[in-house]
Amino acid sequence: MKIRKGRKSGKPTKRYLWLRRFQKSLGLAPSLEASGDKSKIKIVGGSDLCRIAFWQWVFTRIEVKRCRQYNEIGEILGAQLDAEKAAGRPVRLVRSRISAKAAKLLFKELVKRIYLE
Repeated sequence: MKIRKGRKSGKPTKRYLWLRRFQKSLGLAPSLEASGDKSKIKIVGGSDLCRIAFWQWVFTRIEVKRCRQYNEIGEILGAQLDAEKAAGRPVRLVRSRISAKAAKLLFKELVKRIYLE
């Protein structure tokens, strides 16, 4: 973790160096591909099994309102999912973004547990 000055606020902010590598190992980090005039974001690398497991978890436990988990993480992800669906975004994109957000929250929880011990 590094502490740097924020771009907009100028206040000290924490930068987790391993967050992107953690997401990449789970198969949830986007990578930018550009050639000539075309530029696209694609998920490349990481574990296919982890990516599928996250997608299934979002599909069965977060997207279905009656099965939604009633804890802090479930409420955050459920609220974001409902907001993005209401905005009319494609469902596959919404599920992918929710999976990436879940990986970020998992990383924060793991870091918190490591530093508490």
